[in-house]
Amino acid sequence: MKPRRSKHSTDLDSFLDFPSTKTYLAEVLGVSRSTLVTWENLAFWRIPSFRDAYPKNHDGSYDRESPLSPYQAWVLSRVGRLMAQLRRSERVKGYIAKNPNDFSRYRYQQAFGQIQKIQKGA
Repeated sequence: MKPRRSKHSTDLDSFLDFPSTKTYLAEVLGVSRSTLVTWENLAFWRIPSFRDAYPKNHDGSYDRESPLSPYQAWVLSRVGRLMAQLRRSERVKGYIAKNPNDFSRYRYQQAFGQIQKIQKGA
């Protein structure tokens, strides 16, 4: 894994209000695209709601080349923070297995709702 452009780039959850490419999200998070693809692969195989957020091709397979949804961007920012803290993908996989609710759509919607309340109050 290459060094991050900013060591604090994944300290906070990422809340985008539009679909984004992996290249764009990598820039936002301050990592290389290849690092983000590694995180995406980890999330794809370990988090069913992340995988199900992809549109499906006519043959039923997932279109992993489509832009990432705001929910998927949020998940990848959390996976990135875990990678920064735990340093090994096996540890991150273990954390995800033990704490699947930390990556659920419900948790995302709760956190996004709190951000919107703060923005309205500002």
